[in-house]
Amino acid sequence: MKIQLWSIGKEHDPYIREGMAVFQKRLQHYVDFEVKLIPTVKQAGSLSVPELKKQEAKIILDLLQPTDYLLALDERGKMMTTVQFSEFLQQRTNAGTRQLIILIGGAFGIDQSVLQRSQLQLSLSPLTFPHQLVRLIFTEQLYRAYTVLNREKYHHQ
Repeated sequence: MKIQLWSIGKEHDPYIREGMAVFQKRLQHYVDFEVKLIPTVKQAGSLSVPELKKQEAKIILDLLQPTDYLLALDERGKMMTTVQFSEFLQQRTNAGTRQLIILIGGAFGIDQSVLQRSQLQLSLSPLTFPHQLVRLIFTEQLYRAYTVLNREKYHHQ
């Protein structure tokens, strides 16, 4: 299975880039993982929030392949423990998922059309985090989940 983390927004700040590099390197032992940054919509500041979300949705839906499994990070999504998330990854692997797309939406969230296309909506927390930090947190959680699956000493229960 290949996992891609898609995020709408700007390049990583140096401290995020450094942290991402650490966990991306660790992840390569377990899974084909890639981060894809989707640039913000041109003239975003002049658009209404619903129009901005619709334009972001069009970009995302155009990039998705019909067979992609889409996991959308959304504040109203399901919450999981790390162990539950590792079990989800194992289920996706066992089901023959070729590509798992994990989506971090834009500043105002994810348009309803994309949420409807997603097979799972996951919440990291009821708190609000900067998108760049979510990229780092989620990449670390992917690594943590794979160490759980491989019974390695990283995650403590």
